[in-house]
Amino acid sequence: MRHALALISLALISCDRGEKVEAPTAAEAERLNDAEAMLDEIAKEKGPAPQGTGPSNSSGESGTR
Repeated sequence: MRHALALISLALISCDRGEKVEAPTAAEAERLNDAEAMLDEIAKEKGPAPQGTGPSNSSGESGTR
């Protein structure tokens, strides 16, 4: 019981410290934009994914009615 109480206490303490994530610097933003452009180019070269490779339907329905 003590361990559970200690874990819950630690979780609550660490949750909201009020720390804000800083916006990326100009150099970081440029690197992120370059990386996104490279990934977009790779996606264009490879084309769409083959039929049936998308995410599965987690609701359990077959999709046909």
